Amino acid sequence: MIEGLPTLDDVEYDGKSILIRLDVNSPMVNSTILDTTRFESHVPTLEELENTKLVVLAHQSRPGKKDFTTLESHAEVLSRLLGRDVEYVDECFSKRVIDRIKRLRRGEVLMLENVRFYAEERLDRSAEEHASSFIVRRLYSNFDLFVNDAFSTCHRGHASLIGFPPVLPSVVGRLVEKEVTALSKALKGEGRKVFILGGAKIDDSVKVMKNVLTNGIAEKVILTGVVANYFLMLDGKDIGEANRKIVEDSKEKVDDGEMLELLRKYRDRIVLPVDVAVEVDGRRKDVGIDEVDGRKIMDIGVNTISMLMDEIPSYDVAVINGPAGVFEDERFTLGTFEVLKAVSRAGFSVVGGGHISTAARMIGIDKRMDHVSTAGGACIRFLSGEKLIALEVIKEYWEKKWSAKV
Repeated sequence: MIEGLPTLDDVEYDGKSILIRLDVNSPMVNSTILDTTRFESHVPTLEELENTKLVVLAHQSRPGKKDFTTLESHAEVLSRLLGRDVEYVDECFSKRVIDRIKRLRRGEVLMLENVRFYAEERLDRSAEEHASSFIVRRLYSNFDLFVNDAFSTCHRGHASLIGFPPVLPSVVGRLVEKEVTALSKALKGEGRKVFILGGAKIDDSVKVMKNVLTNGIAEKVILTGVVANYFLMLDGKDIGEANRKIVEDSKEKVDDGEMLELLRKYRDRIVLPVDVAVEVDGRRKDVGIDEVDGRKIMDIGVNTISMLMDEIPSYDVAVINGPAGVFEDERFTLGTFEVLKAVSRAGFSVVGGGHISTAARMIGIDKRMDHVSTAGGACIRFLSGEKLIALEVIKEYWEKKWSAKV
């Protein structure tokens, strides 16, 4: 058990029929998968279950998106990574699928169709209501165990995530176990902690910031990116109309008054940039906050970078989420890359999902981090102190129904 969650260590699974939910949702162009990171993250769990009859549920994108497609290519990627055949079937719960599931032998892996092809998957329902959905009713009786290894989607109350625990013994896989262990250490572990929050999603960073400051988790919160620009504005700095517009477009549910109060209350624990980088004549130029002169802020400045490189490695735990600037432009990679290097030198280093994990992989620093999350929204919610519904449902029904039976 980890944080009240049953894991594969709590059940006998050898030779059993297992239904597993993965998250292999990946960037795609013309049916070609561009990044296999999420696939690779599931390999330890899938290899551990190699002596079972294994059926995979997963999704790709969502209705209306260009990359909303079948999972045929995903099965091929998994086959290559596992070194054994992963059979793809283009349906989820037809008679043909059920017959194939019943004929599975030990060591065989079957990947079902994109669960988001079915309208019931994304309906706003409770776990009990999802348990009565067609997809759950058709599938669950063919299995001995449900394994949720899809940490990236655990904040969603979808049928394939919360519909099975009420009717099938359910545990989490090794990826979920790894994520929960690392993120829990970031929040609850001993020692001095620093959180570096950047990127353009102000709403997300504010949630984490409130949690770690008001609950005394973080000794310092360092702000970069558009998030920092927002708090510089609240602090009375003139960052120019172009940057103000970016800030306004980037915040949806943030209460300026509440954030100003947070800034004033914890000003000694919040670190803002002392300089920034802008573009002048096609080149990077580092300027003071009061010298932006209407230009778009593209990165934190060299003085800020130097300050952070000295401070961050001194902490027992360093958590970074969101880039420091527009790292996709090679002229403005410095802040993001140098801060990542500083984080890697802290006692225990955690990198959030999304753009910042991409940046870490670009320079190979991901291998020097203690944990790089596969998740975006789920990671943010966890660090914000919110409960992840798919994990809470497993806890609830394990205690209520399954712990004494497996």
